Amino acid sequence: MTGSKKAAAAEAVKSDSDSRTELVRGAQRLLAQRPPSGITGKQIAKEAGIHYGLIYHYFESKDALFKEAMQQLTDEYIAHRDATVDRSIPLPRLPFEGHELWWRAAANFSADGGASYTSLGWTYPVMNHELDQILAHHPELSEFEAKAHIVREVCTNFGWMFFKETLARGMELSEEQMKELGHFISER
Repeated sequence: MTGSKKAAAAEAVKSDSDSRTELVRGAQRLLAQRPPSGITGKQIAKEAGIHYGLIYHYFESKDALFKEAMQQLTDEYIAHRDATVDRSIPLPRLPFEGHELWWRAAANFSADGGASYTSLGWTYPVMNHELDQILAHHPELSEFEAKAHIVREVCTNFGWMFFKETLARGMELSEEQMKELGHFISER
């Protein structure tokens, strides 16, 4: 293969990888806006700036794309938690700051009572990871105590993700006040 053919082949691989990445990112952005049932393949392609047919070139189905999108967000969130959480604290917070895309997407996936998670064979990896970590580091806590803590954190964060714009308008809070409030809720 000549140098120019090698360069063209390398560029095609890069472009191929970029297109796949853009589809995943586009799906992530849309999942942060609405439940998966409200997203079409054409909307994903438009959001990604990619031809619609490429979804099925890279993914077996739209659900496979959604699963990859959520898996990447979830892996990033869990890796961040593993690197930053002080596990000497029995019930550490599940902050959303810096991970709002994951929290919004997870909230939208949960909006249908978990049917979207079930359709993907999803097993709530963040909640289960957190439960495992709490119980491994604090055997003095009951499983119920750990689960109650996680439920409280998830409900607070999902509520914030779903209602923060409504609360800002309804309570006439400025963007600065909303940032301060978000930090307060995340650190409470």
